[in-house]
Amino acid sequence: MRALAILIFLVTAFGVVGILADYFPGAAGLIPRLVIDALLAFVAVLVHELGHAATARRLGADVHSIVVLPFELRFRPRKLRMKWRAGHGDLGGYVAYTLDRIAARRKHMAIAAAGPAANLLLALVAGLLAGKVGPQTLPGTLLGALAMLSVGMGLANLVPFKGSDGHQILHRFRQGRSVRPG
Repeated sequence: MRALAILIFLVTAFGVVGILADYFPGAAGLIPRLVIDALLAFVAVLVHELGHAATARRLGADVHSIVVLPFELRFRPRKLRMKWRAGHGDLGGYVAYTLDRIAARRKHMAIAAAGPAANLLLALVAGLLAGKVGPQTLPGTLLGALAMLSVGMGLANLVPFKGSDGHQILHRFRQGRSVRPG
């Protein structure tokens, strides 16, 4: 399943590189296309993790840190630093939080769903703005590319593989089903 999620994200990322070829053509334009793709992916990952963090805070969790690619924001003590995350298995980032045990299963499910939901909302907003700005312009193309990456990221995170949001949602859902009296 992890391979499917990676494939979904890679297809959208390569799609963005292809879309940007109109503005940065040829071999010389490959580096700018890859850099822009990486920057847009960073924005999509950031929005995804902020979706988790905002929902966690709203549900009463204590958010300890938000990690997006090589950056970590710690809240106690408050500091932003680069963090090498080799071996964590996370593709883009994560939010570290603690939650009380009251209705924790549903809260964990909501927090897990909030990241992909934030990506899909970002895709909707970016897509609408791209239409308003004009899809044939560079800003419109960048917004469309951001929308495409956000959809890919949101869908990839819903695929249930160990460590994904989809896995968390499915795991918590199954937990609830197994505890109910039959």
